[in-house]
Amino acid sequence: MHELRVSIGIMATVLGLGLAAASYPDSANVFLTSSAPLSCGTRTSTSVRFRTLVVPGPSSVVTYRRLGVKASDLAAAVNETKAITATDVVQCAKKAALAGMAGFSFNGTCTAYKFGSKLCSCSPGEEVVYVTNASAFFGPPSAVPLSAAPYINTTVENIPFKQYRILKFVADDAEVEVFSSAGVAQYFAFEAYFIPRDDGNYYGVPVAVLDLAYCVTDSSCGLPVLVYATYSTYYILNECGNTITLTASPSHFYVTAFSHPGYGCKAFPDGPTYNCSVTFTAASNFSLGLFGRHFIGSDGSCDGYNLTASYGATQDANFCIPKLEIHRIRSVTLTLRGAALANTFKGGFVSVFQLY
Repeated sequence: MHELRVSIGIMATVLGLGLAAASYPDSANVFLTSSAPLSCGTRTSTSVRFRTLVVPGPSSVVTYRRLGVKASDLAAAVNETKAITATDVVQCAKKAALAGMAGFSFNGTCTAYKFGSKLCSCSPGEEVVYVTNASAFFGPPSAVPLSAAPYINTTVENIPFKQYRILKFVADDAEVEVFSSAGVAQYFAFEAYFIPRDDGNYYGVPVAVLDLAYCVTDSSCGLPVLVYATYSTYYILNECGNTITLTASPSHFYVTAFSHPGYGCKAFPDGPTYNCSVTFTAASNFSLGLFGRHFIGSDGSCDGYNLTASYGATQDANFCIPKLEIHRIRSVTLTLRGAALANTFKGGFVSVFQLY
């Protein structure tokens, strides 16, 4: 992102800039004049750096920052436009500020904007706009509670979804599969989220790959994700010493237990020595998949940790492995012990229960 900085007075004019939409000079001279009684019409010169534009607004100074955005992102964020008569970008900025507009663009003509949502500075595009600080996200996105996360209602093949934004995945090999719209319609109820692709298809993301509750963001810099439903979720580190009774609902037969809040978008929190056991029980049989592939280092170890599962006559079965499947049981105790030796990156581990 480039910035422009211009300080101008109430009657500012720019001489000889020859501004074009595609290229702005780094500096030029702006002559400031004023008709105020004490100014006597004096003129002074100041340097113009086309990164931010600082102009007088109706009640205070307004600062606009230059931003390159995708045309589609701009169209989605704008909820009001205003055509303004201006001969250059500085005059456009001044008039937009006086009209109380949150941004503007100038490509020979001046168009000012108000926004219904914030733009993202992390997704550069072909459209050059100037926006106030409050109208864009200028840093990396952060997570917000799911209940506070904004979403839009949308449909795929007449199936209703909520479209949230999520943080980026911490593992670059997250399990995904490409679906067409018809594929989404066929598999939407099978515990998956869908990320739109530029080609009109979708990445299908299994629920066990992403902790939606702790990975959503209110930033437009997040990845869009389509959510049909949310599912029962537990966190091993939050349940140490507890016994959890699993129950199936008519529509949801899967329960997920992540190692930690934010699995998928936040790394596992290496901390003090862990000695954490959680027992899961159910009134009827269930199957269990234990996935440790994002907890294992390049040497095949879990960096000093032990991950075990005890069920029936089996005690301390190791699941510091990519995958361990257990079938038709009614109780299992999952245990994490130890401390990190080298503090290598770990995405975490996840347990998926299928209830009958």
